[in-house]
Amino acid sequence: MVEQFGDKIAAELWTRVPEALSTAIDREVNAHPATTTTTERVLANPRWPLPYEELVLFLGTLPGAEVISVPKSVYQLVVINGHVVVPWCYGQSARMSMRDAEVDRSFGRLARELLRRFGPPWRRSQVEAPLPLDAVDEREVSKICAAIAMIEPTPEVVIAGYAGAANLGLLRACLGEIKSSSNGLLSWSHLDDLPLPPPVIPRPRRMRFP
Repeated sequence: MVEQFGDKIAAELWTRVPEALSTAIDREVNAHPATTTTTERVLANPRWPLPYEELVLFLGTLPGAEVISVPKSVYQLVVINGHVVVPWCYGQSARMSMRDAEVDRSFGRLARELLRRFGPPWRRSQVEAPLPLDAVDEREVSKICAAIAMIEPTPEVVIAGYAGAANLGLLRACLGEIKSSSNGLLSWSHLDDLPLPPPVIPRPRRMRFP
């Protein structure tokens, strides 16, 4: 990560990315505390807006950061030192690192399109889940990718991957870059597991005596 972002920015990303992803999950859980199953489906949805929003809030103030967004879209991204940071929920268990996740199987339309435009050459995998028809998503992805394409030089894609569950919060957080093999299959060229934020311990209630 130091090679991609430099010492100072890498040190900030080391803590800010997990904090942003943890905050996004906490916000969703607090908004819908009784719907665990629904929340887990939301966390895995590539169009879930909160991780994009929180990454912008936590990373957008870093030196050299540029926020890319389009009106009326769930997508907003941060470009830092020539790298665009894209969130991806790769699982719901702390036992698996992003290193062990299949790279392209659960990518949404935005991550796939960013990699096709700005990532290494790759071919469609047989295990890659087909995307449902969604004209709104296609339009929003096209607009934000067109905005990123105007940046010089063309940014590289960094995946901010995470595992999370409704009842446990953020379980793993990672930053990784993707490479392509000679046969066009994707794998991780570089990946860092990030430290989780310390748990928030609620203050004890003060006892009141008559």
